[in-house]
Amino acid sequence: MKRLDYKWRLLAFLFVAFFLELGSRQLYSAALPQIRLEFLKYGVTNAQLGAVGTVFGAVFGLALMASGLAADLLGRKRVLVAGTILFSVGIFGSGFAKGIGEMMLFYGIMNALGQCCIAPASYALISKYHVETRSTAMAIFQGAVYSGIILSSLFGGILAEQGEGVWRWAFWIMGAGGVAWAVAMQFGLRPEPVAEASGAEKDEASVKEAFFALLKKPTAVLIAVAFGFFMYGNLGLRLWMPMFMTHSFEGVGTAKAALHGVLWLNLFALASCILTAKAIDKFGVKRPRIRLEVSALGFLLCIAPVVWVAKAGSFGSCCVALSVLGLTVGVYDAAHYPAMFDCIAPRYRSAATGITGCMAFLMGSLAPLVLGWMSDCMSMRTGIASLGAFYLVGAIVLLPAMIWFFERDRVEG
Repeated sequence: MKRLDYKWRLLAFLFVAFFLELGSRQLYSAALPQIRLEFLKYGVTNAQLGAVGTVFGAVFGLALMASGLAADLLGRKRVLVAGTILFSVGIFGSGFAKGIGEMMLFYGIMNALGQCCIAPASYALISKYHVETRSTAMAIFQGAVYSGIILSSLFGGILAEQGEGVWRWAFWIMGAGGVAWAVAMQFGLRPEPVAEASGAEKDEASVKEAFFALLKKPTAVLIAVAFGFFMYGNLGLRLWMPMFMTHSFEGVGTAKAALHGVLWLNLFALASCILTAKAIDKFGVKRPRIRLEVSALGFLLCIAPVVWVAKAGSFGSCCVALSVLGLTVGVYDAAHYPAMFDCIAPRYRSAATGITGCMAFLMGSLAPLVLGWMSDCMSMRTGIASLGAFYLVGAIVLLPAMIWFFERDRVEG
């Protein structure tokens, strides 16, 4: 009974940490119209503003691999607490940035180095404590993405609309809150058993073994590559949607764009993710490959809605399109990590999350810069519409895994 109780208490701690991570990450996008106005005196372009997101994505991806291995080798609680402190300090410092260079340092580098520590350790702990309820627990945890992005976007957008410099308070408040939560996790999470955090098991884990555990599984490699195409669309859309709305639809201010640019997509994605996860848990016993199949389906379903978003002729139509896109994104989100863990042994799941996340973020990190360049040279509508091609390729990448590799790569537990 104590184990049952703790696994849900653990999930609550991890949910809040993930909420703060994703929420603070969204502050830059929410305040971007106002940040752009303040930085215009330095001759900033949309491509340069997008480059901040690209630096974040590249640093996040490169460090994610190391953070996953560190979680396996040093202990997941230690990595979670240290990472939360680091990204919170980076977010707090971002509130003092006076130009693109400082924003890249605090938001793009320091923030990314801390944020990359949260997901690998969290997914591994959820995988450990939730077995029969794994997809449901991960879907609830994924809810921190949607709720964090929605509420922080609204918070950051409202402050940004209050006048010059007020957007900085969102960064300062979120940064301070993150440090406080790191202290709460330090005292609220259980120390890991010695047998799992150190000793012989610690000696067995190595960078070489972690890489080979992944590379020996073609299914896992293909899932990681497909994830990169998903992250390209995800990072590009989340960064530029508030700016897209303020520039495309008359009468849409910073706060309204910050809220509606993320609300409908994330709200419907959350509902879709939870319902899809429950269906996967129900039917997965008799059809093990269902998680992989649902991942591919999610990609295909995203294509039409993202083109609709780009071509929407009114603010209302754009919000409806984002709602439909959210439903399809939730389908993919519910299946991605469970599909990955279907073919990775429990011993390497933190490392696998880090390695595959590294690949995905390095691929996806180009989107903020490319969409910013497309906005300068063509139009933001063209850039967003181009994301449909990346969803299509993501689905195609998963086909060999479903047809040839999954049954051989699947593991129990």
